[in-house]
Amino acid sequence: MRFIVKPQKLKGYHMENTLVDAATVAFKLGQAKSSIYRMAQAGLIPSYAAGPRLRGRRFDLMEVREALKSLAQQTVRS
Repeated sequence: MRFIVKPQKLKGYHMENTLVDAATVAFKLGQAKSSIYRMAQAGLIPSYAAGPRLRGRRFDLMEVREALKSLAQQTVRS
């Protein structure tokens, strides 16, 4: 059984180095939580399976930011 600890409970760790839930990513990026799930489902941002049945999704905030930055650069070039 695997457990993910929410980053707010980790003292001394940077949020960018931990896996966080969609609500945290949405808050940090100023997006709706449903948009984060939709982008992950479409493969636009990386996500990881989490929880006892691996049905939940967790995100690395740095990877998400890099993926969105790369996507924005591709859009501008087109």
